Amino acid sequence: MKKILYIIGVLLLFQSCEKESFPYETYQANAQEIDSVYFSPGSRSLIADGKATLQFVLEAFRKVSIATANGTKKDTMMFVDYQTLPADNVQIFVDGKAQQSMEFTTKDFAKQELTLYAQIGKVKSKVKTISLRKPPVAATKRVVDVVFHVFELEPTDPSYDPLTYQPIEQRHLEQAIAYANLVFANANGKDPNGANAGIEFRLAKKNVAGANLALPGYNKIMYNSSWRASSFFSLTDFTKKINAANAYQWNKDKFLNIYLLPLSASNSLGIQRANYQIVPPGSAPIPGVVNIVNSIADVPTMDFYTTFGLGIHRNIFFPGMDRNIEIASYLGVYYGLYRTTVVEDYVSDTRKYTFSNNITNSLLKIGNDGEKFLANNALDDIRYPSLRNSFTLGQVERMRLIMERSPVRSNWTTEN
Repeated sequence: MKKILYIIGVLLLFQSCEKESFPYETYQANAQEIDSVYFSPGSRSLIADGKATLQFVLEAFRKVSIATANGTKKDTMMFVDYQTLPADNVQIFVDGKAQQSMEFTTKDFAKQELTLYAQIGKVKSKVKTISLRKPPVAATKRVVDVVFHVFELEPTDPSYDPLTYQPIEQRHLEQAIAYANLVFANANGKDPNGANAGIEFRLAKKNVAGANLALPGYNKIMYNSSWRASSFFSLTDFTKKINAANAYQWNKDKFLNIYLLPLSASNSLGIQRANYQIVPPGSAPIPGVVNIVNSIADVPTMDFYTTFGLGIHRNIFFPGMDRNIEIASYLGVYYGLYRTTVVEDYVSDTRKYTFSNNITNSLLKIGNDGEKFLANNALDDIRYPSLRNSFTLGQVERMRLIMERSPVRSNWTTEN
């Protein structure tokens, strides 16, 4: 009986403590307490095609007084998640019309500009103006036959570990090409200035001699430690071998040669951007492609890999669970594009940013113009978060012009 009474007493004690516990709750601000509203349309322009999308960025702040170490009080602005506020107290206006979504698309090209602002309670953000762009005419599709030169380590090599070595399989090549084509077609993207490049990559079905390939687009190259000039593999080791063997140099006029190099993403692959252009009479040179030639015969003698091939880091083909094999950024650079994190990319409609202004693990970026946006460009840096599913219209126009004028980037046809 005493044991039963003891247990009951302990239970009552726990219940008593539970009742007296402090209810820790985060203070919930209301719309009337908001003192400042930041709003960004996410872009300064929008293609009026019904697909291109403004993705709004909205932030709210309230003023609070905080006691300092010397006992005085200091006013500061505290962030408030606008999603915790009643929906009818948070509104975004486009040309005076309240929106029901944090995104905006239009096919109406009657106006060349739109004004936008946000309002929470009685506080309005600054009014922002964006320009509307006329949808481009669909470009004629260009088809590029691709051969992947896949470097695989010899199983007899002393450094080969059968427990950890991962060979690149045909399915990896198919996945890489399939996703690159989605990006170039702007199939999944909704960038406010995004466009279909009209460029399709396909795995070559025949080899240089015209014979059918057992595996489309796949050319295996075995290598071993004897290729190394030092204790580790370098880009130079593979470049020398490529230059020395015709079997690694498929006809550049018919194929895009892509070399899957056993180097990590931290290793530089050199400048793979188009370096030469033939400028038609009366036309201006493409900016950022400094060397102008009269014909292919005038291209200086350079190694095959640097001039005609595209190198890709091998580990890109093993991105991890639920991630795509992303090679669109490599292809974009090959056809003359620059990273969006450089000061000048010779394209006016990309949203540029630098790492110094940004949280590196967030899709939300602060542009060099001070405006915030969600990063989704294929030329965003692959080391940091980005959707990387879009090219802008300006990037598309630059790539297609490079394909016309560069004597080492013209390996495409208009066949289906």
